[in-house]
Amino acid sequence: MKFKCEYILASAIIISLVFLSGTSHAIPAFSRANKVECSTCHTIFPELNEYGEAFLKNSYVYIGKGKKASAGIPKAAPAAVEAKPAKPTPAPTADSAVQGAGDPELLIKLKAGKMTSGDIPLTPSAPASLSEADSVNSVTGGEVKPEWIDLAGVPEQLPISFTANLNGSYNRKAVNEFDFSTRALKLNAGGNFKGKAGFFGTYLVYTENAAGITNTGQTPTNMTGKNDIGEFFLIWRHALEIPINIKMGRFQPKLGLWKTNNKLSITNPYATYSYTVGISPFKLEQPQDAVEANMIFANRLFIAGGVVNRKEQNTKDWYIHSSIKFGGADYHANEPEIDLNQEESILDFLTLTIGGYGYVGTNGDPNTVVGMTPRQNDYYRAGADIDLLYKLFRLKLSGVLGNDDNPALTYVQPAVKSYAAAIEGDYTIFRNLIGSLRFEYVDDGVNMYRRFIPAFAYSPMENLRVSAEYKYEYGISRNSTGAAEIDNQIGTLGVTFSF
Repeated sequence: MKFKCEYILASAIIISLVFLSGTSHAIPAFSRANKVECSTCHTIFPELNEYGEAFLKNSYVYIGKGKKASAGIPKAAPAAVEAKPAKPTPAPTADSAVQGAGDPELLIKLKAGKMTSGDIPLTPSAPASLSEADSVNSVTGGEVKPEWIDLAGVPEQLPISFTANLNGSYNRKAVNEFDFSTRALKLNAGGNFKGKAGFFGTYLVYTENAAGITNTGQTPTNMTGKNDIGEFFLIWRHALEIPINIKMGRFQPKLGLWKTNNKLSITNPYATYSYTVGISPFKLEQPQDAVEANMIFANRLFIAGGVVNRKEQNTKDWYIHSSIKFGGADYHANEPEIDLNQEESILDFLTLTIGGYGYVGTNGDPNTVVGMTPRQNDYYRAGADIDLLYKLFRLKLSGVLGNDDNPALTYVQPAVKSYAAAIEGDYTIFRNLIGSLRFEYVDDGVNMYRRFIPAFAYSPMENLRVSAEYKYEYGISRNSTGAAEIDNQIGTLGVTFSF
């Protein structure tokens, strides 16, 4: 009874600490720039839906939701364009021939790059001047940007967003049972330049982490953490007029199907992406300085490959990823045709995405030699992911195999093979309430443990999310003195907000 009361009290206290929070790649700057709701690309942010995946794979260029074409139903013929009498063309005068006055309507549209086919008549409602930022193009129906904005190619709105977070946790086995000091503030920026180049960046303005709290004085030893750039990269879209995108800068290499923050859980990334081996700091989800080439082939096959420049290394890291999608919207956000004259089929609601990846690299210090061998670790990771969506249910499967020949960087410890697997089921209970249950298994050569992580995410508004989760972790830790038991039970509640 006491155990339950402790959790009830912890939940009540944490709920009262509602604060701003957020996450990268789920920034309102995209919503403002494209004039769409956050739910266009997210279920409950930051988890992406299939339109969000298409937006991400198309270098942050919004291509709009694809429309379903219903097979077997004839499409309505387009309405005929009402013929309008042609304007009499005045005879050219000497002055007009010299000054080149011409048609002012046509001149404005040519300068703005809005010239249309000659069979579409120009209406007299076209703006008389491009200095009117809120004027409407009478042909396309869209807003006409000011001429200097359109020619310069810069975003009309400043594409910047702020995110912050506060999470509270309760661990009954820790000295500091209640932890209310996990908070951070980030600056995010992202968008594209005239659809030819995309960009994204995150900067950690402030962070206070519970890891610096001492066991005796309960005093934070690291109040501000480290200000640092998380990701900062540019994408050259369709480089040299071919369907290949070149990505360069600091970013998380494209390996798995889901990015680090594309999950419902607040504090627990997928073990397959986040585990490390020995003292080697490498993990799949970490941002790195890299150059990547990626492309969409036949609308449903995505291929990416790149090279990583690791500091103080004579060699480079290499990686490759491919994923294929069956059913649902393709990678260009086009939805499949549905024959409404036939009965419903399971395949009408089923979307299956399968991905695989490989990573080969080296870390350590090549300048330090143990015996006759440099103190380095050669490693690889090979993994596969499956994402299955059926109506309101989503199933995620992930597995990875790794090998490190010198994870201790001393050659005292032999090579280590590592294994990690995860399975997660998500169910949309209501439009703004999703529940999930995840099971993970990890054997990194030193630690072998299992995790159960149930979680709920509730979104009262599109840019506000309240999440609750519980992690039960158990296993063994093998070290030089023997084996120690791993037994963690941690409850966490957090609120996320982005603006």
